[in-house]
Amino acid sequence: MGAEVPFPAWRTLRAFTLGRGPLKRGSDRVQFAARLVLVLVVLVSIPVALAVGTVVHERLQAVAREQAAGLTRVTAVALEDAPSAAEIRPGRGRPGTTVQWVAPDGVPVQVQVWAPAGTRAGDRVRAWTTADGRPAADPMTALQVVRSTIVFVTIGWAASVLVTGTAYAVLCWVLDRHRDWRWTREWAEIEPTWSRRVP
Repeated sequence: MGAEVPFPAWRTLRAFTLGRGPLKRGSDRVQFAARLVLVLVVLVSIPVALAVGTVVHERLQAVAREQAAGLTRVTAVALEDAPSAAEIRPGRGRPGTTVQWVAPDGVPVQVQVWAPAGTRAGDRVRAWTTADGRPAADPMTALQVVRSTIVFVTIGWAASVLVTGTAYAVLCWVLDRHRDWRWTREWAEIEPTWSRRVP
């Protein structure tokens, strides 16, 4: 009867744990423990990243509400045609369109704001202003809040995994150097005995 062939899953688990037996060294146990730590960090970092993402999302939403609360939306008049979709070049931001509105003190305000492609001179354009009618940057939109949250959480999670993985790789390198040093030293002690000729 032939030797029993272990299942692939068992072989994978055996390779992961570096096997058993008297030949298993202390450095092997250290490396196995480091593997467990690496796996635990990856697994635990996922719910931690989700929890952090929830907090960040709520904070950014609060910031967006605060920004919008301190601003006022006005209806401005476009003084020129907005660039068409074909004229907008990727990577160069959204081109502005000159618009005008009247501030509460009666002073006309002209500024460049983003307007939808196809806007013509004389069309109405919505813009954000301060309480005294001066131009202001748009507050964060819900989509921007979601995108910022995803970017922040992804970078934080990737950084934690990268740091842990790098630490594990460095530890493996140190353990391999230590094993090579021990093997060289032990071989230097036993090699003369093995190479002695029997008369």
